[in-house]
Amino acid sequence: MYNWPSKSALKKAAKEAEKAKKAAERAAKEAEQAAARAAADVDYSEQSYGKLPLNQSQERPGRSRAQISTFDASKDGENVILRARVHTSRAQGSKMVFFALRQRQHTVQALLTVAPETVSKQMVKWAASVPLESIVLVEGVVKRSPEEIKSATIKDAEVHIKKIHTISEPEIRLPFNLEDADKAQDDEREVPTVSFDTRLNNRVLDLRTQTSQSIFVMQSAVTDLFRQSLQAKGFIEIHSPKLQGAATESGASVFKVDYFKGNAFLAQSPQLAKQMAIGADFERVYEIGPVFRAENSFTHRHLTEFTGLDLEMTIEEHYHEVVDVLDSMLLHIFNGLKTKFR
Repeated sequence: MYNWPSKSALKKAAKEAEKAKKAAERAAKEAEQAAARAAADVDYSEQSYGKLPLNQSQERPGRSRAQISTFDASKDGENVILRARVHTSRAQGSKMVFFALRQRQHTVQALLTVAPETVSKQMVKWAASVPLESIVLVEGVVKRSPEEIKSATIKDAEVHIKKIHTISEPEIRLPFNLEDADKAQDDEREVPTVSFDTRLNNRVLDLRTQTSQSIFVMQSAVTDLFRQSLQAKGFIEIHSPKLQGAATESGASVFKVDYFKGNAFLAQSPQLAKQMAIGADFERVYEIGPVFRAENSFTHRHLTEFTGLDLEMTIEEHYHEVVDVLDSMLLHIFNGLKTKFR
């Protein structure tokens, strides 16, 4: 005779089946959510950021690198590749990072934002952690800025980043921030002031500031314009020795140095060499070179070493010929500086 299950057994079995069904549904839902999270966590930009391997000159693709100094609104929509330092960076939440990228004394604003299939959250998070003064290789698009950018030297354009890789990163914490070192005397912002000793003790870093870079740019421009003006008038550039066997001119303010088994003196000026060149029928000569003066003074007008701009020429009729050359040369320098750096 067949024993039918009791009412309570059937109820229990139905309960167990319902429980198993709910567990299966819950497991399926959790699996679906896990799959969605996994899909969301997929880093589709992993090839677009990171640290580049050491450059061992294994290949040379010949890709043109852009100069920040050439960027402006007219380049709107142009794809560019540039190598620059991270001057400043600022994260806006988890989906956006602003950079100021620097080449020499020129800076441009750059923007990295999360975008489907191109820029992932992981990429933005990594970019926000790149240390200041790192050297980066950036690929992006130049875009016209909707408003003037006050924090960069390029005022009307910015770079929208597609790829960013670090070439080199600082291994230690920087002794000071370059923005602080560039602070002007009349700057009223509440930013730290970098002491003169700190700057000199970290001279390589200090030379990266816009102020230091600009000094060398101006020095280069002055010597270049000096050279242009004189060469156009038939002058020949000479290079006289700076280690001399005897003291020149008065001999009272020269640096004496050991020279093997004897003595030598650092040149006070190229005056004797210029006169020798004129006596040798060079007619017109000039020199750009170091000058050494052993003058123990505490004023800025008595430097022990400086770069001299010297010229010598034969006079045909009147010493005003020299005055005319000097007048023309100085006008050429000042006009050149005004035109190029205004």
